[in-house]
Amino acid sequence: MRVIPKGNYLSVLVSCAVFLSSRVLAEAPVEWPSFMRQHDMTFNTFPRNWKEAPHFGNAMVGSMLYQVADTLRLQIFRADVQDHRDDTWGWTAYSRPRLVIGYFSLHPVGTLTGCAWRKDLWNAELTGKITTDKGEIEIRHLTHAVDMAIVTELTPSEGEKGFTWTWHPAPAKTTRSGYPTNQVAIAEFAKRYAPSYASTLNAWEPNPPGRLEKEGTKSIWIQDLLKGGQYATAWCEQSKDETRSLLVTIAKSYPESSAATRAKEDLNRFCVAEPKAWFQGHQAWWHVYYQQSFVTIPDKRLESLYWQMIYRYGCTSRTGRSMVDTSGIWFQGAQWPYITTDWNIQSAHWAVYTANRLEQGEEVVNRLHEGREALVQAVRPVEWQKDSAYLAIAVAPDMRGARDEDMRYYNLFGNLPWTLHNAWMQYRYSMDDAMLRDKIYPLLRRSMNLYLHIVEEGKDGKLHLPPTYSPESGLWQDCAFDLALFKWGCLTLLKASKRLNIEDPLIPRWREVGTRLVDFPVSDKGFKQGSDKPLLEQHRHLSHLLMIYPLYLANIEQKGMREVLQKSMQQSLALNSSDHNAAMVQTHAVPIATALGEGEHALRGLAFQQADLLTNGLWACSGNPCIESTLSLANNIQEMLLQSWCDPVKDEPGAIRVFPALPAEWKDVEFRDLRAQGAFLVSAKRVGGLTQWVRIKSLVGEPCRVKPGFKGSVSVTGARADILKQLSPGIYEIALGKGEEVTLVTE
Repeated sequence: MRVIPKGNYLSVLVSCAVFLSSRVLAEAPVEWPSFMRQHDMTFNTFPRNWKEAPHFGNAMVGSMLYQVADTLRLQIFRADVQDHRDDTWGWTAYSRPRLVIGYFSLHPVGTLTGCAWRKDLWNAELTGKITTDKGEIEIRHLTHAVDMAIVTELTPSEGEKGFTWTWHPAPAKTTRSGYPTNQVAIAEFAKRYAPSYASTLNAWEPNPPGRLEKEGTKSIWIQDLLKGGQYATAWCEQSKDETRSLLVTIAKSYPESSAATRAKEDLNRFCVAEPKAWFQGHQAWWHVYYQQSFVTIPDKRLESLYWQMIYRYGCTSRTGRSMVDTSGIWFQGAQWPYITTDWNIQSAHWAVYTANRLEQGEEVVNRLHEGREALVQAVRPVEWQKDSAYLAIAVAPDMRGARDEDMRYYNLFGNLPWTLHNAWMQYRYSMDDAMLRDKIYPLLRRSMNLYLHIVEEGKDGKLHLPPTYSPESGLWQDCAFDLALFKWGCLTLLKASKRLNIEDPLIPRWREVGTRLVDFPVSDKGFKQGSDKPLLEQHRHLSHLLMIYPLYLANIEQKGMREVLQKSMQQSLALNSSDHNAAMVQTHAVPIATALGEGEHALRGLAFQQADLLTNGLWACSGNPCIESTLSLANNIQEMLLQSWCDPVKDEPGAIRVFPALPAEWKDVEFRDLRAQGAFLVSAKRVGGLTQWVRIKSLVGEPCRVKPGFKGSVSVTGARADILKQLSPGIYEIALGKGEEVTLVTE
């Protein structure tokens, strides 16, 4: 994806035009503005809270709008605004939490009576009218795609010309309750989290109060932090003809206290930008972003949700800015002011790879790499730091968090290897060997060393794990969550070392784990959490089924595996009521169904997920905003359209599987430029329940296998005849060089 340089908006438009003209397709071109418009959200009444509000972002700053009493609230966000205390202030939720920034209130002259708003996805902006008993106000609102600017243009009628804005900062403190205020409470805190807090925890000291400064028509709210750094919100109003524009920017600095200076500089720059080119630069970013791939399905409600999720990825994650954390960019506070690593960030990023939006996934790799020293320092016992790494369950973007800072999760080993599976997907979909060598391989090696420190040989001659923690279900002997990640990690290191031509001394040990690790524990209802207790059925975290998805260690191509896979799928799909957080469960249950080729079950799970989403498409768990269970809907649909997994045990490329899990009612489906492992762009069209054509382009020249799903024989167009070779019924090998493209058709 192209990074748009700041301030150079005319060159942006030229480069975008060249980019788009180079993607002329043989089939009818997509009329993108009209296609996206049908998926816009419209509002005929004011949204009343964040669960209903239209929302905007650029993967660093964000905004949303909703009514509160007789005002319109403009809530603002910045993804990296957090505290920076050390562990003597508690674990991440208390020492390094994300912080709520505040909001502006629009005070109309009259009483609010209604609205007519459109959230325009194609241009990533809100347009429409606000009506009051004194008149109306035309509104245009956006968060700029390139610059750290939040813009609200208001054009009032005569009776509303006297509207005003007011600023309401939030206190710079954690939104998680429970910080102790006396010695008795400190003792209870230590009893719950870690005994060391009894003697090390500080009595709470707040951050300094914020302060307001003014420079002419510009205002700036400055919030210094007790342990260094600051964040600042700067704003001003500009008028042109009848329109008044509120320009807002947010800056953050650490350890320096330079955010206020940066916010002033940015605001000054926005104020003098040529408006037409500035807004066109914003639109150009989004127009290029959307056109990286295309999906259309018969269920138009699900199709609209799919494109709204793609929009949210553009708002919440980008290389060099932020990755998707627990809440996403629209952080509302509550009990989880951090990045949660035992399921949330992994599933939150699943959709970006097939969507051909690798820029929305790369920051996961970068944060792990930049925080590698913190991951080493997190290891306990300390002597294991020489060769191991560990990722705590709750971290800030710096990845800090020791294994013993929250003893409830002391034996939770799997967070780092599971997050590294996302990094591995970033590699497999890009085939960037430098990324694998420099950023992924060293950390994956260290994460496996942590398991190698605890693995034991049993009387049965197998390798076993002592009790370890499976997310949200407790300690289990031979915990399936850890067995899956341990086996996957060792098999992946074998593949990576071969790819990179590394003669690693641990290769024999990794091979031993691959062949001698105990089998995954099974009950009469499928895979279970561990070997020492019965299956825990009421369990919203399906992490004990990682071996099915996303790791594919147990898959439908393995003989004798289908029965246990089917039972496990039924186990996961059973959790569908709101009491069990349907959107959260179906985030994992639907791709488990698609891994089995079960399109009908997948569609059923999508219905449960769709019904559990909030009015504006976001999602909350016990009132806490969580972003992964909404973004995952895009992944669930993609897994029905295209899969490219390979069996981790086999040393061969996996087949690109086209339309592998469609329900019978989806007879007309099309996608273009979805991405497959091995760095392939894949397009396909299905009409009347039959696949018409499949097009594959190789970006780097990796071996290519495909299962196109045609009913008849297969031939190629626009290529030499010997490019296609049948390997087995329905599976073909295609000899594609870097940059080459082939279209498969059925005869």
